[in-house]
Amino acid sequence: MKYELLSIEADAKTSKGTKDGCLTAILYLAPSTEADGIHNLCPMATPECEEVCLYGSGMAQVFPSVKRARIAKALAYIANPDAFAETLAKDIAKLETEASSRGLKPAVRINGTSDLPQLARKLACRFPHIQFYDYTKIPRAEMHGLANYHLTFSFSGKNLQECLRVIKKGVNVAVVFSGSLPEAWHGYRVVDGDKNDLRFLDAKGVIVGLKAKGDAKKAAPTADGFVQIGGRN
Repeated sequence: MKYELLSIEADAKTSKGTKDGCLTAILYLAPSTEADGIHNLCPMATPECEEVCLYGSGMAQVFPSVKRARIAKALAYIANPDAFAETLAKDIAKLETEASSRGLKPAVRINGTSDLPQLARKLACRFPHIQFYDYTKIPRAEMHGLANYHLTFSFSGKNLQECLRVIKKGVNVAVVFSGSLPEAWHGYRVVDGDKNDLRFLDAKGVIVGLKAKGDAKKAAPTADGFVQIGGRN
């Protein structure tokens, strides 16, 4: 089945969700101001997270066409958000049909390499029976979710206090670690976020530990940096 915007089982991590009964679709856009140098699709991005963004890893490292496609999608969104959302809705309807034919539940992540919860909420409201989920660095994450839109807050290296605040509100926090995952981070249990990408299945009140990937593996872990020191509390 051909999709205009969404990527289906396009990477090893989301493909792991199939064994858990979910067919995952992700929208990959050019992050931050990558598309046109003006419009910021990751409004809370920091220079450090931009430097190690997964946007440039995986197939994007091998095939320049991958980045070009993501830039083209981002420019289409910037030019006409409403038309873009309509195309996304058509893709989501296709996903629902494909998932049903395979005996799976559809799951949609609008922000694979962007941070636009308003776009995700718009689609989640339109498809209330489909599970949506995202990572976000936008403050007050507990205010952006819906019954079918699960958010995991992301540690940027600069937002520790907001991380500690939202986890008390029931919003889990994703943290990137170098090496092995620690058992706890700031007193909260760390779970392995690389087992699959189905964050809406995680227990509440946990740290979603992610091992450094791509350029993040080259970054020196520090106590107050985007990549945290792994293997210790």
